[in-house]
Amino acid sequence: MRFFAFLLALWLALAQASHAFAHASLMRAEPADGAVLAQPPPTLRLTFNEPVSPLIFRLIDPIGQTISPAVAAENTTITLTPPRLREGSYLLSWRVISADGHPVGGSLLFSIGAPTAQQAPTQSGGEPIVQVALWAAKLVLYIGLFIGIGGAFFGAWIAERGADRARPWLLTVIAAGLIATVISVGLQGLDALELPLAALTRQAAWQTGFQTSYGSTAIVAACASFAGLLALITSSRRAAQGLSLLALLGVGLALSLSGHATTAEPGLLTRPSVLLHGICVALWIGVLLPLIMAMYGGSGNRALARFSRAIPYPLAVLVVTGVTLAVVQLDRIDALWTTSYGIVLSCKLTAVAALLALAVINRYALVPRFESAGSAAARPLVTSTAVELVIALAILALVALWRFTPPPRALALAGPQVSIHFHGERAMTQIEIASVRARGAHVSIQVLDGELRPLAAKEITLVFSNPAAGIEPVRRIAANEDDSLWRIDDLRIPLAGRWRLRVEILISDFDRVVLDDDVELPRLP
Repeated sequence: MRFFAFLLALWLALAQASHAFAHASLMRAEPADGAVLAQPPPTLRLTFNEPVSPLIFRLIDPIGQTISPAVAAENTTITLTPPRLREGSYLLSWRVISADGHPVGGSLLFSIGAPTAQQAPTQSGGEPIVQVALWAAKLVLYIGLFIGIGGAFFGAWIAERGADRARPWLLTVIAAGLIATVISVGLQGLDALELPLAALTRQAAWQTGFQTSYGSTAIVAACASFAGLLALITSSRRAAQGLSLLALLGVGLALSLSGHATTAEPGLLTRPSVLLHGICVALWIGVLLPLIMAMYGGSGNRALARFSRAIPYPLAVLVVTGVTLAVVQLDRIDALWTTSYGIVLSCKLTAVAALLALAVINRYALVPRFESAGSAAARPLVTSTAVELVIALAILALVALWRFTPPPRALALAGPQVSIHFHGERAMTQIEIASVRARGAHVSIQVLDGELRPLAAKEITLVFSNPAAGIEPVRRIAANEDDSLWRIDDLRIPLAGRWRLRVEILISDFDRVVLDDDVELPRLP
């Protein structure tokens, strides 16, 4: 009962953790990508769907020189203040760290006066060698947490002395995971800053790695690994049980402090689900190595019987939490085969299904035979368990790939996006239309006067019409956010094509400015 009370308390603590949103996506850029401005903007502004922290910003001028603007972060907005810019095209390359601890980058092109040499905006991707090294470090870390600490818990609580043969292996696995935990922090910093592997010795890489949410995960994972090592080397069974229990809880807690799933809403559901999912994975696959070693030694009957009676409950929790997290991360069923995240998830689900099938065969066919015939029937069960262990390692390798694949729920926030600029004698507008899959499109409207100063308006109305398709004008009144920024939520464009768009700016009861033009719009959402 104390164990379940502790889990409940931990669940409530996680549910009250700081609010975070999805994987960061750029929602609006001012000036917009491809914009041609009449006058130099006093500031550049990037607005994201969640709070972010700045990492690297490079502003390349028309002759290829790098300008260092002043950078300020406030909630979801990054504001850059460059020196006065001259005419020509500028490339802004940016990189930020999102609330889930993952770096996000990109670039945009804008011009002042007239464009000069054209440069295509690119999406920042990081150093491939660093990303491979980070994947490998995370894989070793997961092996140490799930197989090493799970095995230590099995040996202390279930196997009694039957897991002694596996102790050197478990010590090695946990120690390797501990080393990988430390190294992964520096690699996390390198990936965030887009530095080469040779820069691993730089202080900036380690500082950046610890400053991300992954820093908390690494600290808790290291503490859990130390507890697991102590549980394996202590001679007191009671101490081993206490230490292994703390280590097991540390596995779930470490995973719940960073990553895509833990930043998804609702946090009351996702964070505890990640915690319980991690604990149950360790309880399941952590027994495989000790069982193999015990059965090779001609023992393990009693431990196997205990494990067979206890494992259905963690497996049930594992399935429920896994399904919950998958539903939260996928915004639609076809994401399982149309997105990188979904493909990894599909491969993982296939491997898990194979693992469950082997578990059923073991439980109802091979285990009863081993219990009745003893070591004479051990070989088929050992072989089947070894195959389970190989599949479990493959699953961990797949899970480590998620570090580089944003979930579909984040991709849905990121596009498609349409930028429209209207320029008149008395006013100009920058309109950004961002689609949110299956939930309409969000429209932001910035209104400025002819001198690029905020234009005070009483009301802004967008009017959409498509005479060729027989669609009469649709009027949407915008809500004011600040002096020059307005928004419209849940806009829907029923079909793609050429639309007539009119912006009505009510300055006073007797003064109104109208800007209109034909624009190409996609179907939204």
